[in-house]
Order: sequence, then C-alpha cells, then structure tokens
Amino acid sequence: MLGRRIRRTLPPYVVWSLAYALLLQGFSVLGALKALLTAGASAQMYFIAVYLQLTLLTPLLYRLLKWRPLIAYAITPLSLAVYEALTVAGIALPILGRLFPMWLIFYVVGLDWERWRDRLHGKLGAVLIALGMCLAIQLACGFTWLRFGDYNMATTQLKLSSVATSLCVIAVIMLLPTSGKRRLSESFLADVGDASFGIYLCHMFVLVVVRKALAFFALPSVAGTALLWLVTLILSFAFCALVRKGAPRRVAELLGMS
Repeated sequence: MLGRRIRRTLPPYVVWSLAYALLLQGFSVLGALKALLTAGASAQMYFIAVYLQLTLLTPLLYRLLKWRPLIAYAITPLSLAVYEALTVAGIALPILGRLFPMWLIFYVVGLDWERWRDRLHGKLGAVLIALGMCLAIQLACGFTWLRFGDYNMATTQLKLSSVATSLCVIAVIMLLPTSGKRRLSESFLADVGDASFGIYLCHMFVLVVVRKALAFFALPSVAGTALLWLVTLILSFAFCALVRKGAPRRVAELLGMS
C-alpha cells in the first residue's frame, strides 16, 4: 500500500514541480532541480513533499502509536512551540514548514482515529465549545502577530492555536450524524473531493491565468478575490475532469488526475 501511495504521488510531484519552476518561475534547469528537492517550485508543493515524508514514515508511526503514543502526539506541538519562539527571537526558518514534524499531528490523528472516535462519541457539543474557544484564541494570536507587523505568522497554519482549531474542525466533521455525511457524499462536493489532488496540483497555474483575465475588470477587492478563487476552483476542476476523461491513462497518472 505504501508503495502504491508513493507511485501515485511522487511522479505528479516531480512533473508539476518542474513545470512550475521552469514555466511559471522561469528558473534555470539547476534552479528547477533545487526547487524540486526543496519543495519550493510553487507555494502549494511543500505539502506534497510533507505527505511523501509521512508516507515513508507510516510503519514507524504505527509502532510509535502502539508503544509510545505520547511521543507521536508531542512532536508537532513541540516543533511549533520552538518555531514560534524562534520567530519571536527574530530567527526566520521558513524551510521548517516543508518538514513533517510541523504537520505530523494531523496524520497521527488520522491513523489513530478509531480510538478518538470512541473517546469523542456523543460529545459533539463539547467539541463545538472547544472549537469556539480555539478559534477565539487563534484570532487573538493572529491579530497580535499582525500588530507586531508579522503578516506571515498572523495568517500561517503553523501556530499552535491554528493547529488546535483545525483539529477541532476535523473532529466536528467526523462526528456529524451519518445522515449528514451521506448527504455530503452524494452531493457535488464528493466529485470535487475525488478531484482534489489534481486541483491542488494545477490550481496555481489556473490562478495566474484567471488573475490576468480578471485584471481587465474593475471589481471591488472582496468581490474580486471571491470571484478569483471561485473561477479558479471551477476551471481547475474542469481541467481535471477533462484530463481524466480525455487523456491516456498514463498521462492522467503522471499529472495526478487519474
């Protein structure tokens, strides 16, 4: 199974990284190879690299969850605490966001969800309260960072408060009644979910094109931004559907849209 995940993920990562680096960023061949190895070809490619790291570590993580679960759960909070402390001290290490420790807790919760499901059963109300509290703390932290002039830290997911909020959102969704999940699975969102990997890979190319097209229209900033992302999502989804239906299977696999 791990081999299949890597085969489905690594080739599209390589193809799209080189495409972004050479065609969108205008890097040299050497620069494109560096971007490929450091997950720096495009803003979203870092998470594919993180996912590959986590995939390779999956057997070890299962053993760690069995024998030392506290260690598995402590890695991300400790990493984020160090990251935030270094940022406060004026030490910038953006490369850390491309490494698995910063995101590990989401993967660990997924691997360990059966245990969490039993513990959280019937506690949707408590989880919603926790979500509200975490969201309030996240907003307070974000505005604090913004007041000190650090927009990146104000908006990044790589904060303890942001991670806590995200985990609560995940728990709420997973605890929804079966009927609600069934309705979601039968809606158009299921099709978008099936195409999500391909959308994730190609949407930055589409975004550039849509942004240039919308530049011809005088749109209010909020409405313009909403329209930009909506059109980008629609066209990215359409591109994925076109590739899945019209391209040879091997090409679709290489593009991550099979």
